[in-house]
Amino acid sequence: MASVRLENLHKRFGDVEVIRGIDLDVADGEFLVFVGPSGCGKSTLLRLVAGLEEADSGRILIGGRDVTQLPPARRGVSVVFQSYALYPHMSAYENIAFGLRRSGASGATVDERTRRVAAMLGIDPLLHRRPRELSGGQRQRVAIARAIVREPQVYLFDEPLSNLDAALRAQTRLEIARLHDALSATMIFVTHDQLEAMTLADRIVLLRDGSVEQAGTPAELYRRPATRFAAEFIGSPKMNLVPVVVEEGAAVLPSGRRLASPAPRSGPAELGVRPENLALVAADAPEALPARVLHVEELGDTRIIHLDAGQGTRFALRQSSDAPAPARGEAVAMRFDAARLHWFGQDGRRIEPPCAR
Repeated sequence: MASVRLENLHKRFGDVEVIRGIDLDVADGEFLVFVGPSGCGKSTLLRLVAGLEEADSGRILIGGRDVTQLPPARRGVSVVFQSYALYPHMSAYENIAFGLRRSGASGATVDERTRRVAAMLGIDPLLHRRPRELSGGQRQRVAIARAIVREPQVYLFDEPLSNLDAALRAQTRLEIARLHDALSATMIFVTHDQLEAMTLADRIVLLRDGSVEQAGTPAELYRRPATRFAAEFIGSPKMNLVPVVVEEGAAVLPSGRRLASPAPRSGPAELGVRPENLALVAADAPEALPARVLHVEELGDTRIIHLDAGQGTRFALRQSSDAPAPARGEAVAMRFDAARLHWFGQDGRRIEPPCAR
């Protein structure tokens, strides 16, 4: 396996700059996930690493070797695509073995590796079938096996789960995580799904408009988002964000209610709170904020309660399903966990309250 290093990487399509000077190091054996909304540049960045797109400037190093000008076949990478890209006239065995055969490997090596990888992914009974005889999940495992069998230095995954239904996505996600553990491989995975990013990654790189918005472990991005954008993108439901005015150590909400808290500097700001850091309380409880129930989503072990706190201010609150559920339209009161609030300036950057500095 090998490390990957991107140095001041730029890429344009016509007048549009899609990758804007990205610097990034991927450690040997790391599972790195590029995540972000459509059009942020994540797939283009992966294709640059693979050699399927040519960088306008900057360098790409794999295992310390500059591969910026090398064709894909000489970079030591394998790519698993969203569309599977299997040959329809070939069996699963032939699809997996194809690239290895073209590299000049002996027949015995091809057979041993193909069958070993198929067994690893649980598709060895399917090797005689053609793609049309396989389910979507089985086809994706054949595509993954085709990448593994070449024993590359780096594995690249371009939204490989997007065509699968919810149950298969969860199953295949687990298989990819187990595969990473078994191979101790360097993997770079592209997705727009923050759940996939959070559950798979050793480290997440959140992209926005061709630049790195924030990079860190899943816990770091969730607990300490560096920007308003990161706060909204990571987490489901997303973080509640409310414009406030900070004065005399309190945050004044749009409704005029004052929230005593370890607030940052005085002036306009944005207060953020995760749904699990809100709780329903009695109307006369300290720091209780009145609200009205708009909708209740039952999720099995938990529920999401959508609340209107007045003046267009809405919140999503996560509650255990063991608690009594409020009715739609019911008047309730909620309270913030003051120790778990987030603050953002007018520029969208995180602000640390005085006690956190």
